[in-house]
Amino acid sequence: MSGRPKTPIGVLIVDDSPFMRMTLQKILNQDPDIQVLDTARDGREGVLKLQALRPQVVTMDVEMPVMDGLRALEEIMRWQPTPVIMLSAVTTEGAQATLKALDLGAFDVVAKPTGNPGADLQVLTHDLVEKVKAAAGVNPARLGRKVVPASVTVQPAVTRVAAAGMGSSPMGQQGLRPAAQGKMGLLPKHAIEIVAIGTSTGGPSALQAVLPTLPVDFPVPVLVAQHMPPGFTGPLAQRLNGLCPLNVREGIHGEALKAGTVYVAPAGKQLQVQRKAGQLILHIGDEAPIPTLYHPSVDVMFLSLAKEVGKGTLGVVMTGMGNDGAKGMKELKRLEGFAIAEAEETCVVYGMPRSIVEAGLADRVVPLGEIGRTIVECVMRRG
Repeated sequence: MSGRPKTPIGVLIVDDSPFMRMTLQKILNQDPDIQVLDTARDGREGVLKLQALRPQVVTMDVEMPVMDGLRALEEIMRWQPTPVIMLSAVTTEGAQATLKALDLGAFDVVAKPTGNPGADLQVLTHDLVEKVKAAAGVNPARLGRKVVPASVTVQPAVTRVAAAGMGSSPMGQQGLRPAAQGKMGLLPKHAIEIVAIGTSTGGPSALQAVLPTLPVDFPVPVLVAQHMPPGFTGPLAQRLNGLCPLNVREGIHGEALKAGTVYVAPAGKQLQVQRKAGQLILHIGDEAPIPTLYHPSVDVMFLSLAKEVGKGTLGVVMTGMGNDGAKGMKELKRLEGFAIAEAEETCVVYGMPRSIVEAGLADRVVPLGEIGRTIVECVMRRG
């Protein structure tokens, strides 16, 4: 005899397009674990129906009459915090508005269909169902929470540690020293040549808490693989660049990696590295050594670094759904790379970090506010 069936996830759809409301309702109601409770035509109607129906998840269009998605999201997070998935057009304006929504506490973003209706609808169906199910298990109190990072002490006249194969840092005249607050945790056995960060849901806010804490003369390059729809990672990199001492931008195929620069993997592509004449070169393309649903994939990035850098890699896995990164991190660890995982208590979704921790791959497990300082400690290790 089967157990008692669980209650379906209640969803409210807010969109001014009758076609999109019908499409989203059809997609979600096809899954037996999801039930669309109602739809709304604008943000104001959405807020009122949320108060009456108390759904577990809301899907929210960005541009709507009467009250747009950002204003409605602010109202929801102020009075009745609920996981909200934004549906955004892949335009510059849409991407900027979506990043603002993520700052306000939106759970995640899904791109609206554009040029290829069949393929786009298939992607929308997969992404939306997956994200609704993940959102239903989230503590709304963690959405939009601002994290105050632990400080990193920057001392003058301290000898810099040159990264293996990268030479001395050109980024300023000051050296780095880890903040001397309490006892340090485990440090890498080998000099770190590159830092690679993988994240998904909750990642844009997490990156805003971590990357600005890396000092201007950080002596190695940083790679970032963030799950986002195509068209959104460029504006994300621009926003992070305005917040960080380091230069942050989307990676370009064929460029040589430089210390003190953060390279964000372009959404829709895979980010890998190749070593040529002693230098690490970015390879941005469609090919991947393993089958994966993610573009960019944290696994693909880590596997590439395992092959080309190995023990000189510091891999960081932060908030996100699923287990992307676990396979690549296993290979990095086999080659004596070093691993940091975000602690459960600060993750919006404890999926990707959990896969690292439960596999016994994490050397350090730290809350979000301490990840930046921990990265600096590891890169500036004292052997």
